[in-house]
Amino acid sequence: MISLTIASIGFLGTFLVLLVLIRLAPSLKLMDHPGGRKDHLGQTPVVGGLSIALVFIVALPFLHTETWVPVILSMAMLLIIGVLDDLHDLPPVQKFLVQAGAVLVMFYFADVKLMTVGNLIGSGPLGTIYAPAMTVFAVIGVINAINMADGIDGHAGFISLITFLAYACVARESGLWDQYKMLLALAGGVAAFLLLNARSPWLVQAKTFLGDSGSMVIGFLIGSFAVDLTQGTGRTFPPICALWVVVIPLCDCVSLMIRRRLAGRSMFAADRHHLHHYLLLRGLSVGQATMTSAAVNLVCATIGVLGWKLNVPEPVMFTVFAALFTGYHFHMAHFFRAPRDSRAANGSAATGLPLG
Repeated sequence: MISLTIASIGFLGTFLVLLVLIRLAPSLKLMDHPGGRKDHLGQTPVVGGLSIALVFIVALPFLHTETWVPVILSMAMLLIIGVLDDLHDLPPVQKFLVQAGAVLVMFYFADVKLMTVGNLIGSGPLGTIYAPAMTVFAVIGVINAINMADGIDGHAGFISLITFLAYACVARESGLWDQYKMLLALAGGVAAFLLLNARSPWLVQAKTFLGDSGSMVIGFLIGSFAVDLTQGTGRTFPPICALWVVVIPLCDCVSLMIRRRLAGRSMFAADRHHLHHYLLLRGLSVGQATMTSAAVNLVCATIGVLGWKLNVPEPVMFTVFAALFTGYHFHMAHFFRAPRDSRAANGSAATGLPLG
């Protein structure tokens, strides 16, 4: 009953705040305009992530969690830089510095520290060389993975919802009740956002987007929970299993950066070579592409949680993880290699493919 209440509060609170902020978005200039690399129809409010974050921040003190102060501080830092990025399109280095600062707040004041990556090769737990830097690297990696996934309606939202629910199951089974309550509240908020973002019979066009502020905060929270649930006393959830929960966006992010680098381009340059573009070029509609990706994410998240519960050896989980990434990377590299590359580059005008 308490679990349902927390999720319902997150859902209803976010939905109501969304309705208000969507109306205020034009006056606040929080609108995403079509043109350039953005192919959506009409101006769309970018207040989805802001609504989720604001409700979560207000709810945190009432959830009686011990770390609510550093969590709110970190989220406030990311919301400010994220809103500024939505308004002015800031350079990556400025965002990375603030993201790193937010992660370090969690590291030093909430004890969210990546001290080990687990027993990946069968020789015992592998410790990290310099924990603060490794924690920053890991969480920022997840932030960018979620940001890159936010390219078509509902895509990043469903990935986030599945991730929060999977981590909530882990927190409950681990007796980590503070984390469990926070994850349920976030899941409720994301579910409310999806009602106004994901394609459905009653929604043919998104009423709101996450915005960079939203994808940044949600990616930060996912990365922080991935570290928190796997590190420290009483934690038995292996880091590799936590990665399985977000394996698809991570594969897409890392593979894209490698392919961009090998092509002599910036790793952060926008293109149409994401997973969601691949699915659209395969002939799926936006809604079908989103649900296909969500289904695959759900399967992988289930593998991660069951791998933990069934005590599958970590080296096995890591080997399959590495094989999945390798297969994904080379398949995507082959698919987007010329002449398909030119088709993808010109696909937006003909098919409405978004850039990301």
